[in-house]
Amino acid sequence: MPHSNDAPVVKTSATTSHLYLWKKRTLYIGRFEGPLDVSQGASTLSVSLTEPFSFQTTEMSEPMLCHSVLLPPGQTVCVDPKNAIVANCNLDALGRDHHALIPYASQKIGDIGFNLSNEDTLIDCFSIMFDAQMNSEDAFLHLESYLQTKEQANTKTLHIDPRIENIIDYIQDTVNDHITGEELAESVNLSIPRLAQLFKQQTGIPIRRYRLWHRLYLTAQHVGKGKNLTDAAIAAGFTDSSHFAHTFRSMLGMTPSYILSQVNKTRIVIQ
Repeated sequence: MPHSNDAPVVKTSATTSHLYLWKKRTLYIGRFEGPLDVSQGASTLSVSLTEPFSFQTTEMSEPMLCHSVLLPPGQTVCVDPKNAIVANCNLDALGRDHHALIPYASQKIGDIGFNLSNEDTLIDCFSIMFDAQMNSEDAFLHLESYLQTKEQANTKTLHIDPRIENIIDYIQDTVNDHITGEELAESVNLSIPRLAQLFKQQTGIPIRRYRLWHRLYLTAQHVGKGKNLTDAAIAAGFTDSSHFAHTFRSMLGMTPSYILSQVNKTRIVIQ
């Protein structure tokens, strides 16, 4: 569906970007420092609030312009925001959001869906959030109200394995305890190979990658509470700042200082 000319105009404010941190999702709305070469740690919905942006995988002969794209977890892709204001929402790890949104993709390349038929509604959703500078609870409920309406779009029921749901909760609760794979598997009465297989089937990524992804989330949370980047990364379980920076760039495609520092005037909103 072509992007409507009647989409909301994004206002200019002293805050140039917003980073919302919830356990279920994370959301960044703002500009990026350049093209992003990323390997997604979670299913991601990217929506431009202004001009089109492009994406390209290694299998594609040329980049594709669009206003909205839905990337599956683990997808390696180059996204060029082209100075657009972009809402980049990392969706829930269990796949509910992705399952609800993928039927709206009017075009697909492999597992990537783009030009969502409801993109004008999503642009309206994210533009309101960007302009209103909502608090954490109001922003979560606002976004949830838009995403929940999509659940009827896919009549095929998504099976959520409760053991994997429990593992995700366990990882989030014990991220600094260096829990072994054996301990994780024992907690849900599975062998290590079977747990690895089920986790990848449900989330689209290996357990180790999810644990790193969650540590990025915790690092951003610590920065939002006033820690510097190095201390925040160590507190989140990274071995050192170099390990954190490498993980951040590989998963998000940019330097952590750009998003998590005052240079970009990022407003970090914690749950």
